[in-house]
Amino acid sequence: MIYFSIRKRLLLGIFLSMIMILGGMGLAAHLVTEHESEEIFSARLATSARVLEVLVAKQLEHATIASPIIIELPKELEHQHASTEEINGHPYESKISFQIWHSNGKLLAKSATAPDKPLGPMTEGFGKNLIGDDIWQVFQLKSGDVWVMVAEMDAVREEMAGDLGLAIMTPLIIGSLILLIVINLIAYGSFRPLQYLANVIAAREPQSIKPIKLSKTPSELKPVIDELNHLLDRVQKAFKREQQFIDAAAHEIRTPIAALQLHIENAVNAKNDLDRNQSLAEALSGLRRTTRLTEQLLTLSRVSGATDQEQQVLSLDGICKEVVKNTKPLITQRGQTIELDIKDDCLIRGEQHKIERVIQNLIDNASQYGSATGLISVSLSKVADTIHLVVSNDGDIIPDSEKSKVFDPYYRILGSKSFGSGLGLAIVKEIIQQHKGTIRIEDKSAGNGVQVIIEFKSAI
Repeated sequence: MIYFSIRKRLLLGIFLSMIMILGGMGLAAHLVTEHESEEIFSARLATSARVLEVLVAKQLEHATIASPIIIELPKELEHQHASTEEINGHPYESKISFQIWHSNGKLLAKSATAPDKPLGPMTEGFGKNLIGDDIWQVFQLKSGDVWVMVAEMDAVREEMAGDLGLAIMTPLIIGSLILLIVINLIAYGSFRPLQYLANVIAAREPQSIKPIKLSKTPSELKPVIDELNHLLDRVQKAFKREQQFIDAAAHEIRTPIAALQLHIENAVNAKNDLDRNQSLAEALSGLRRTTRLTEQLLTLSRVSGATDQEQQVLSLDGICKEVVKNTKPLITQRGQTIELDIKDDCLIRGEQHKIERVIQNLIDNASQYGSATGLISVSLSKVADTIHLVVSNDGDIIPDSEKSKVFDPYYRILGSKSFGSGLGLAIVKEIIQQHKGTIRIEDKSAGNGVQVIIEFKSAI
């Protein structure tokens, strides 16, 4: 059996989801930031080039200069780690360069950070060139015979994009960790009733089957507690039924065993063969009754409680035909007659061996309590979606006050001449209830006979 923690699974799922979602957000933010920074920096380069063209390049084209004009930067900017608060400018100025070239190849002006060689080929537009050990983004602009070149280190753009991405992701990551901690605390508090329920169950005595009660029950946990209580209730009823069965069985078996013992003692102490044979015959008859009682007790024990297998669609008329066929020789031997009347094909849902037991018990009961030469009738019919099974006999009627009691285990009608166990109809009722049917007893006719009427719901 595999066990797992709901809280850990919940937190792991949330954590992985947050990583995927925030990772996707971070990647998207980085790509957008990188793209936008490219747009901004490229636009700045182009703008710087056009400003230089207007302010410087056109004048330098016609100026007479022996050497290029170099635009110096503050001394502090030569140190790349200088603080912006201590210098008159910005450290990034050292990473931006420009040049102004005459078309004849003469360098007219440049920034102090620019090399003496052209920043790029004499081709208008944007480009990317390797200058020294660094990659530069370059924009070239031609104005008459003058080329204006403006360049920026590619590392500046990468650094800017990284800083922006970090600025975006840092609050998200910190917020996610805080959110994960909060969710963990909430989950821990929410699942505490489960632990409390486990502690309540663990603290119970093994023999205790009282309902489980919690002071505060979450709505999600209520169905579990309800089903546990229903289970405990069924267990309690099963224990009670088992105890009643054991007590009743011990009481019922005690009497025939005592009688057997008495008959055997009489046979042992008999003074002649006639008395001995009579005692042995009575002992054998008592043994048969005890065997029959034991079989009925075992049957009642097996059928009591829940069904032991999945119910299937059964042909009730086919089962009736088979049981009547197997029982007919014994009924005929007793001098009685049995007949079967089936008016419709009848299908029900149930367990075949239990339905067979019902019909067998009803026929045995009808034969045992019917008249010696009477008729036992088994009829089957269908009305709408209800199937009627009726087993009747000829003989004494059952008083109205007794009709509901005959289904109680071990109950026998006062004044009855039968030596039955009183379990046959109890077994029948138990099986019928398991199959969601109904059973009742009525007079066959005025002052004559008994009929047991069973109703099942049709399977079709």
